Amino acid sequence: MKFLRLGQATPLCPITFNQISNHFATDVYKLFLGLAWYTGERPEAILRIDVNHVYADVAKRQPRDTVIYPAYNRKDKKTRQVDTHRVLKLMLAAYQPPESGFLFPSLYRADQHLSRQAVDKAFRRAVKKAGLENQGFSLYSARRGFITRLNEQGCDVKLIQRITGHKSLSSLVRYIEVSDAQIKNAIDNF
Repeated sequence: MKFLRLGQATPLCPITFNQISNHFATDVYKLFLGLAWYTGERPEAILRIDVNHVYADVAKRQPRDTVIYPAYNRKDKKTRQVDTHRVLKLMLAAYQPPESGFLFPSLYRADQHLSRQAVDKAFRRAVKKAGLENQGFSLYSARRGFITRLNEQGCDVKLIQRITGHKSLSSLVRYIEVSDAQIKNAIDNF
């Protein structure tokens, strides 16, 4: 868990995701968190995403069947496509995207995307309003929650690795949170 902004982010669970999401002031930040929660992508890649990577038809707000994270936006420099979750499709259909360019354009410069600092500030405000401050949540909490949920649902780590695009299993397993209840259940059912 994070303590004084050090350590790993506490993973979101469905309850904390909803609590934080419900306290965002605008749909921009709700959609950002939704993309992180339903695709498990890194914050930087989400901020750099183009409207055409999430919408088949931007004018009609018709989401793609897969969200595309191009190689040039990702840390590992490999394109990643993630099936668009049904709830994420609803969020995208309700969102008013720009006609072209970044899905999350800067409020100050048309040629730039929204800054990580702006999203982080909005996230921290929502966490505080939800009464969840000092519990280790950060912008990476949705990614850790996505990966942890896949593990809790019984997905094999090789499948999770394929979904997330991690190069190695050692880097992937750092994202998986194992609860005391899971440990107890594993021992009880041995």
